[in-house]
Amino acid sequence: MTILITGATGKIAQHLIPSLLDQGQPVRAMVRSPDKEATLAQQGARTVIASFEDAESLDKAFAGVETLLFVTPPHEQAAAWASAGLAAAKRAGIKRIVRISALLAGSDGPSDNNRQHGGTDDELRVCGIPSVILRPHFFMQNLLADVPTLKAQDTLYAAAGNAKLSMIDTRDIADVARCALLSSAWDGNTYDLTGPTSVSFHEIAEELSEQLGREIKYRPVSPEALAQSIRDMGLGEWFAQGFHDYLLAYSRGWGDFTTNAVQAILGKQARTFRQFAKEVLVPELSETVQAA
Repeated sequence: MTILITGATGKIAQHLIPSLLDQGQPVRAMVRSPDKEATLAQQGARTVIASFEDAESLDKAFAGVETLLFVTPPHEQAAAWASAGLAAAKRAGIKRIVRISALLAGSDGPSDNNRQHGGTDDELRVCGIPSVILRPHFFMQNLLADVPTLKAQDTLYAAAGNAKLSMIDTRDIADVARCALLSSAWDGNTYDLTGPTSVSFHEIAEELSEQLGREIKYRPVSPEALAQSIRDMGLGEWFAQGFHDYLLAYSRGWGDFTTNAVQAILGKQARTFRQFAKEVLVPELSETVQAA
């Protein structure tokens, strides 16, 4: 059974691919350019270069695949790319699809990215291929982008106000995806994946302060200010607006809920933020301090 992973260089795949290979599963990793192949090949994955904008390359990538982990990158053309991917899956005779979507994806979602995911999920449900849809919350690993600022200023900036989010460790998403890829038990279902509890950025700063032994402050910023910083980085209006819309929703409590989906599928509780901080974030901060 060949498993094709799209989004093979992403935050979920970097945990999922090694775990599948460790179990002896044949993994084919789809990448968009040759410079992305080396690390995956070193792990033991077979790689294939393909683009959602190139039907011929998709047919090559999907040939002989039985099970697909279907990830599309955030982009204003994401829904069109996903449609192309589903068409290729049908041409290739793929038997099952595990789809990575977005939290509460739907036509009434807070951002264009979320609404596009919702449309793709609807398309998948009626395409005739058995599938399971996983809709993860905000990744804990997104906080790794804050390491330089945390080191330089002992300050955490976020545009979530005082709201809480039940953010999730991508290792848990990968574990759930692995189970779904290897068993059809969850086919036909849609799962919103969250951490076990909601946490505020105030609480995140307090937890980091405790583990690091120095004070970490939380400074809320407005969604508008964050969107402007995205524009200043040259990422474009679509990304800037998407960040703004998501963070505005988060600041109003949109992400403050939990589900038991991870525990139901894995048989164990999802990792807490405290665990993530101890195992991932604090070591990164400590290494930075030592290197300074």
